[in-house]
Amino acid sequence: MRSHPLITRIAATAAVVVCGAALLILWQLKPGLPHISSLTAAFTTEIIKQAIVCVIWALSLYVALSVLVHAGHAIIHPPQRTTILSGVIPTPPLPRPRASAPTSFPRLTLTPVGRPAPSPPDPQATTPTETPPTATPPTETPPTATPPPAAPPDEAASPPAPSAGEQQPALSISVLGPLRIEGTSRRPRRVATRELIAYLALHPKGASRDELIEAIWPAQDPKQTRPRLWQAATDARAALGDAWVLDGEHYRLDRTKANIDLDQLDQLLANGENEPEALDTALALWRGEPLAGSDYAWADTHIHRLHATLIGLLERAGHARLERGDINGALELAERAIALDQFHEASWRSALQAEHALGLRESLTRRYDELAHALDQQLGLQPTRETRIMYRQLLGQA
Repeated sequence: MRSHPLITRIAATAAVVVCGAALLILWQLKPGLPHISSLTAAFTTEIIKQAIVCVIWALSLYVALSVLVHAGHAIIHPPQRTTILSGVIPTPPLPRPRASAPTSFPRLTLTPVGRPAPSPPDPQATTPTETPPTATPPTETPPTATPPPAAPPDEAASPPAPSAGEQQPALSISVLGPLRIEGTSRRPRRVATRELIAYLALHPKGASRDELIEAIWPAQDPKQTRPRLWQAATDARAALGDAWVLDGEHYRLDRTKANIDLDQLDQLLANGENEPEALDTALALWRGEPLAGSDYAWADTHIHRLHATLIGLLERAGHARLERGDINGALELAERAIALDQFHEASWRSALQAEHALGLRESLTRRYDELAHALDQQLGLQPTRETRIMYRQLLGQA
């Protein structure tokens, strides 16, 4: 049975509107073509991913255009509605002949409606007129078959309920060393996704869409960087779950649902004062150079700041160890700080105090000479007055 032309046009118009909106969205999300410097250059993973995104975008565009053309054709040429004569019903399609059906049955074409059915003298003539109504029940059987499929969706919808109550692993993000994301069943593999998570981990207040694009893809075409940000944000949301927060065009991490080592470090330094246990716990958070192995252009300032934080932490922890008599531990921390900053004289003074406490007079003199030589050769300076006074006092006590 054909539908009414008006309903067909309404459905086709809705399809045209939806396809038009889909085409506009696809055009705004048009990905950039993969950049290949030469035919002999090696295909990187990024180039392959860009090629796959382009193919998916082209297929989506083709499907939207095809549906738009068919819907437009349905609007211009709607299907004609079949007219029904009053008092006459159209003859249904003839069923395939059966073995028991008479050969003279296909002679009838139309059946009058208001005509009573008298008792026919010929039994063979009644059988053809009664067989069409018997052919209608099979058309009513499909509605009776629809209730059984309704049960499986209810059964399929029930399994997600237990999974919602399952306890998820604790999510942790570490930047004091190589970037590490743990406690998620779907680790992000995109380079841009990992950089996006690292950026938000170092910015507790979050960042806007434009700030992220400018930081991660500086001086690049926004038509290409916006789809990249959308892809990276989608991947990050799948990996971080509820810890990923998007408020309009502002992105941030819900730090109550993710353990970030920077937050733990700030809390320990703020509340621990000079307690040895708190300082040692803060030092244990460091696994190496911040964001080691990555090359993020925006991260240089943060890395320098974290270096200064680590040097100050080593100085405080070294003094705490000297006070409790752990001389070797204090000397070890002082040497770690000197390796990070050759001209951090507070660390040199801690090392001088530790060597004096160990009775190493020759090491004390040699270390001071090394500091004076490095300052003179590279900066044209001499040790500060505080360092010179301490050195003389230590020599006098020795």
